[in-house]
Amino acid sequence: MHTQISLQRAFLVLLVSFAAESGARALYPEGCTDLRTTQELAECRQKQMEAADARLEKYLAAARSQASAIAFDVTLIDDEQRAWVTYRTKHCGNVYTLSGMGSIRFEMSAVCTLEVTRERTIDVWRAYLTYQDSTPPVLPDPSP
Repeated sequence: MHTQISLQRAFLVLLVSFAAESGARALYPEGCTDLRTTQELAECRQKQMEAADARLEKYLAAARSQASAIAFDVTLIDDEQRAWVTYRTKHCGNVYTLSGMGSIRFEMSAVCTLEVTRERTIDVWRAYLTYQDSTPPVLPDPSP
């Protein structure tokens, strides 16, 4: 039990250190600052996650369209996406669990979900919506 608590504290120290090094963006991605309550923060995060998921879906739809145009098996993209959703759920669930018992765990899990989703959108863009030559990408670079 003592080892588990020590690991949780060490994990929180690492998270806070990461947040300090990467600026406010790590703990407070744009748009959710100056909030007064945990509920306001949760609602803001929910809106951010919905927007990130919608953006990812837009990029996935374009990827599927591009794949269809060259007779690439679109189900491979769908299989990849399902595996990624499983990864995101487990990874951010672990962040939640390791973040301790306080309300910070909700914030850390939400930020994890948001960041991992943004990274996935960039991965989809790079893999399926850009070209090796000077042809412009199908959609703009989704990097923040």
